[in-house]
Amino acid sequence: MNQRLRFGDYVLDSLLQRVTCAGAIVPLKPKTFDLLCVLLANRGRVVPKEELLDWLWPRQVVSEANLSQAVYELRRALGDTARPARWIRNVPRRGYGFAGEVTPAEEAPELRVPRSIAVLPFRSLGATDDGAPLGLGVADAIITHLARAGGMVVRPLSAVARFAGAGLDALSAGRRLEVDCVVEGTIQLAAGQLRASGRLLRVADGVCLWADGLTLAAEDVFEVQDRLAAGVVAATVQHSAPTASQHRREAGNPEAHSLYLKGRYCWHKWTPPAFFQAVEYLQQAIALDPSHAPSHAFLAGAWSTLAIYGVLPPREAFAAARAAASRAVELAPAMSEGHEMVGAIQLFFDWEPAAAMRSLDRAIELDPDSCNARHLRALALAQGGRHAAAMAELRRVLRADPLSLIAHTDVGYLHYWNRNFDAALAASEAMLRLDAGFAHVHLLRAYVLSALGRAAEASEAMDRSLTLGGRPLMLSGDRAYILGRAGDAAEARSIIAALQEEARHHYVDPFAVALGYLGLGERDPFFAWLERAAENRSRDLVLLEVLPVMDAVRHDPRFAAFTDRHLLSSR
Repeated sequence: MNQRLRFGDYVLDSLLQRVTCAGAIVPLKPKTFDLLCVLLANRGRVVPKEELLDWLWPRQVVSEANLSQAVYELRRALGDTARPARWIRNVPRRGYGFAGEVTPAEEAPELRVPRSIAVLPFRSLGATDDGAPLGLGVADAIITHLARAGGMVVRPLSAVARFAGAGLDALSAGRRLEVDCVVEGTIQLAAGQLRASGRLLRVADGVCLWADGLTLAAEDVFEVQDRLAAGVVAATVQHSAPTASQHRREAGNPEAHSLYLKGRYCWHKWTPPAFFQAVEYLQQAIALDPSHAPSHAFLAGAWSTLAIYGVLPPREAFAAARAAASRAVELAPAMSEGHEMVGAIQLFFDWEPAAAMRSLDRAIELDPDSCNARHLRALALAQGGRHAAAMAELRRVLRADPLSLIAHTDVGYLHYWNRNFDAALAASEAMLRLDAGFAHVHLLRAYVLSALGRAAEASEAMDRSLTLGGRPLMLSGDRAYILGRAGDAAEARSIIAALQEEARHHYVDPFAVALGYLGLGERDPFFAWLERAAENRSRDLVLLEVLPVMDAVRHDPRFAAFTDRHLLSSR
């Protein structure tokens, strides 16, 4: 089969394993993509169902229902749901055929200079735990050099960190990240030496465009990073001249740098235990090198996230975060991450979106490609009801990091906060096709389905979120709300009682209890616990005025009095 085939506005590229429509990628599951390939390769004839089953599930015994589901998903992805079908023809009791006109598509021009690139975390070949964080650090250094050099889209570290230890080959990762070229490599610490090798691959055909390897003393980690980065830049960026910024070696204590990399590695695991571990590593790094601004910035981020997750009391965690963020800005006023963390604190703890916007704008001025700063800016805009501007920021995040699960989910939340429940549900369904194992999207679905009056489905989505999320305490208030709205008052009250008992021994966000009472429609205890949430500076309150769940009490005079008293600065 020709590697690139066109039908209508669609182009199938069998080499890149993707389908595009007017240049935009059409998300397809692997089996659905394979089905389309088989039908196109056999266009002009009806392919029997038995033959399709053998193609798609070789040496497996599966029912025709699996094939019917794959056909349904393919039709839906291609917008082929009308009758008669435009693309996929069904011949009853026989099989399926491709009905549309197919022509060869122009081959993509050879990439002499890549337009986009991703640097995967270098794989550790050592037996110790130090290699994986160092591999992430090497990738980060190369990403920084490439971004400074300019001339192409560089996927941020947040986009590639998920591939650390994933076992996915580099070309597959490159296709998922939708880039022209990908950098992969290995790193090994042994006998006081650091061995590193890297190579640059063209995703379209797997051709190696550059490769290098070096062995230096273990303490020369900065030299390793700089030399590998310089090689990649020279191989990818036209007319790149070495500049002071490109080749400036990061000074500092190698042991502190190693601890910093471990802290960042834990940060990217994105779980409460990992954030606690990140705090420990980053504090150790700062003890050895107090002037290392990135350690202070990421320490601020770890403390902030522990508060945002509801693991630690906000007053305690955000106080530590503020001290670290302020120190980061003091040490490196031209570093984006420090201003980004200050903005996060101003948004989630101070409830001052205007101040947060100023800090985030400064962060973006310093690093226009900062996905985190733009994501936070989107939330600050959403708080003020500026949904179109917030959506534009999230779209920009997704252009830089097309696999960002939280950004995709927050697109759905923006629709939900704007009371566009059908669009929110559609966004959540698109997310399920991307990754059905992401707990946050099921939580979104629970709230959207509840708003649509589909109580049973909302409860199922809530249970799925709990199963996948592994943080039952954090989501207990959400579950109590969903069940209360569904009419299961007994179970909702049981959850509320359990939360109140847990609060006698450990921190529990009072807003969780308030949510439970809101779901039951009991306003007096709801407002009482809402006041406690304000006293604790619950992070959810910054979005209180756009949350659809608050529509039930929005006309209660106590709600207006509460927002005037506590949230006036957020308007």
